[in-house]
Amino acid sequence: MISIKHEDFSANYDLFVKLCNITSEPLKLTKEGQPDLIVMNADAYERRKKMLDLREKLLRINEDEPLESKGISLEELGKYIDEVESEEL
Repeated sequence: MISIKHEDFSANYDLFVKLCNITSEPLKLTKEGQPDLIVMNADAYERRKKMLDLREKLLRINEDEPLESKGISLEELGKYIDEVESEEL
């Protein structure tokens, strides 16, 4: 993750927006030498959120129990995985 001074970010906003769009990586803004904010573009945030949601669902699944008993069907899980994978391309 790239660290940027808060003042530099403010002065070069458009440049850092392009950087976020190109890399899809978050930027760490610092203020007075301390981490202050994390900034990322909306598409990258949505992809990461979906991946975290998927990981959370998968962690809830116990191998001994059917998926349906945990409130998620195989079809629903498959659709969700396909959606996340298609957005990563």
